[in-house]
Amino acid sequence: MKQTNSTRIADSICVRRARAADLPALIGLYKELHLDDYSYRSPSLADMRKAFAAIAHSRDHQLLVAERGGNVIGALHLMIFHHLGHGLRPVGVVENVVVAAAHRSRGVGELMMAAADKIARRNRCYKMSLTTNLKRARAHRFYERLGWRRTHFGYSLELVR
Repeated sequence: MKQTNSTRIADSICVRRARAADLPALIGLYKELHLDDYSYRSPSLADMRKAFAAIAHSRDHQLLVAERGGNVIGALHLMIFHHLGHGLRPVGVVENVVVAAAHRSRGVGELMMAAADKIARRNRCYKMSLTTNLKRARAHRFYERLGWRRTHFGYSLELVR
């Protein structure tokens, strides 16, 4: 198989569960994700630590980061949602997928999504789902390239202004 530049870059990336030491980098990444959405306010590091502690050891929350050269350059949150439908099989819900602007289009997002897929399958999820802002045409093309299909019509209700 021919090795492309993006394959070489992807080879040097580690996708792993987030650690408390990653929280400052996550704050920065989430700023990039929410530049103009939902009246976003960056949380304090102390608040991030409290929130992280609540989910860090849960099997139902997989907060993944992509790391290259000791730097966190991407993040993804996979939640395993248990419910009573679909033969009691859970669903994986993907949220907050973000890759640092300087590292986009180099295979980072694809590696994170593949890691989420592996976790969801290991947890017997019958599907994964996600939402993405209608304005993010580049993200739509990314997900479609990975085999995701538009199957539902979604709504959101902003609760905090």
